[in-house]
Amino acid sequence: MTGSIICGVDGSADSQAALRVAAGLAERLGKRLLATHVIPPNYSSPMGLGGGTVPLLAAQRGIDVDAAERLLEETLAASALTEAQRMRTEQRVTAGFPAERLADLADEEQAELIVVGSRGRGAFRAAFLGSVSSDLVGVARVPVVVVPHGWSA
Repeated sequence: MTGSIICGVDGSADSQAALRVAAGLAERLGKRLLATHVIPPNYSSPMGLGGGTVPLLAAQRGIDVDAAERLLEETLAASALTEAQRMRTEQRVTAGFPAERLADLADEEQAELIVVGSRGRGAFRAAFLGSVSSDLVGVARVPVVVVPHGWSA
């Protein structure tokens, strides 16, 4: 099996839907699936402005990396994947700006596709708060699938 699919996971119902789509695509295309949770940087510290390794960023913010790993595991459990899909899904916690880090991880892993959910915030809230899915479409160097808000299998 060559190539992979990266799926950004944040624990939301929309990321569970994205994970179901990504698992189905990985299964049909014979690709490796990497479910990834990105810990965002600490905006209050100059040291936290760039991406970095999880242990360094976690130490800076006092983040419990175990909690991020539990979030991934709980999202996999809640996403209604088959047992076979769950067993084939790799999990990774990383740190940085989510859109940039997912795009970089896709390069590092030689991924062929990135799958994320959309929170459905609407144009105004997305413009004000930012949107990982919109940002990712702008920075990714591989195709991005955005699973719409409220989508179900």
